[in-house]
Amino acid sequence: MSRGESSVELVDGRACGDCTVCCVVTQIDTKEFQKLPGVRCQHLCTAGGCSIYETRPPICRTYHCGWRYLGFLGDNWRPDRSGVLLAFTPDNELPEGYASGVTFILAGRPPSGLNRALYHYVASLIADGVHVMLAVPGPPGFYPAVTVLNDRLREAARTRDHAPIEAVFADALALIGAPAERFRPAVSQHATS
Repeated sequence: MSRGESSVELVDGRACGDCTVCCVVTQIDTKEFQKLPGVRCQHLCTAGGCSIYETRPPICRTYHCGWRYLGFLGDNWRPDRSGVLLAFTPDNELPEGYASGVTFILAGRPPSGLNRALYHYVASLIADGVHVMLAVPGPPGFYPAVTVLNDRLREAARTRDHAPIEAVFADALALIGAPAERFRPAVSQHATS
């Protein structure tokens, strides 16, 4: 489940299309480029697309969400359609005892038709020993609220009881649009004065 560039292939023929969720929701903090979480990238065109696509920073060239890698997820899982951005946890950020990890970032409210599949997928990942986190973006410029789901939902995942999983997602969805006091301000390690 880790997104090691050499071990996992992008789904053939699957492209971002009009989806620009990662250009808004994620934080970019490299020497070449900084963008705060929840802030629309300065290079994102009004109609979509990147104004510096040919010269975009390396992080933007190599990043792809989980939907681009996971062929079993249908087109309805594209982040702008599902409200969920799947982000793989880099190997160096995984807690001890986990070989892979994924974060479900709630970029919006998932359509009701996706909920059952979403809860099933979360349960399957936890049951398979994948480190699973749920993130709710804060206001622009604030870190998301993040919770680790494994310990909290291990028994529900084992028994395929979706009710506790649904409750966790309902609590998380209630944070969408919450005041800034519920979140930590984002800080850039590479910002220039």
